[in-house]
Amino acid sequence: MFKYDYYDVEVRGDCADSIDDLADIAIAEATDRARLYCLPAIWYVVRVRGLVGDFVVQFRICRKRR
Repeated sequence: MFKYDYYDVEVRGDCADSIDDLADIAIAEATDRARLYCLPAIWYVVRVRGLVGDFVVQFRICRKRR
């Protein structure tokens, strides 16, 4: 049985040069916010709004764990 945890993360759009790099930063921030450090865990990221260079880019992060 899997459990899902969701995190809403906002990242400054000028922190990186590509949307993939911004998503990696968002996943790292969600990892820091997680109370339980579970291995193995699968992280999914979806961009909600914003683009590279915008003031804020919002991501929704999902952690799938056992």
